[in-house]
Amino acid sequence: MARRPKRNHAETKGRTTRKRSSKGILLKGMSGRLPSRILENSMFRKRLYDIMHRYAGIYALYKGNTLYYTGLTRNLFGRINWHLKDRHAGKWDHFIIFRIKRVPYLKDIETLVHHLVDTRGNKSKGKVPRDADINRILRDELRERERDIEEFMKALQ
Repeated sequence: MARRPKRNHAETKGRTTRKRSSKGILLKGMSGRLPSRILENSMFRKRLYDIMHRYAGIYALYKGNTLYYTGLTRNLFGRINWHLKDRHAGKWDHFIIFRIKRVPYLKDIETLVHHLVDTRGNKSKGKVPRDADINRILRDELRERERDIEEFMKALQ
């Protein structure tokens, strides 16, 4: 039986090829809502340490069903454990973690989250670079148009 010759790129045009999935490139794991007390339980503490220590990520702290605080860290275990003792102590009872690959734009991801949800515990929302502030750009455009309109109004009086 004769083998078929290999097709070149031009011959395969029009055929659909499967793209590799991009799932898991940034997000390396996430949890469901976990009670804060799980960090005090010796049975789970060691395993949570292994899962979270030295992993970067974003986390959310909840008081009941209400989102209280969101944050970004380079060490999920250390940061969440610290929130049991810092100014947030007693103000949250559950948490969710999103383990994220260490990437240069983690701070931008945190800023995104802070601008999407308003939380009582966060003091700062993060800053957007001046040239990326779309509302500022539109306000500047509006001011320019207002000047044009004022000029036209004076001319028409």
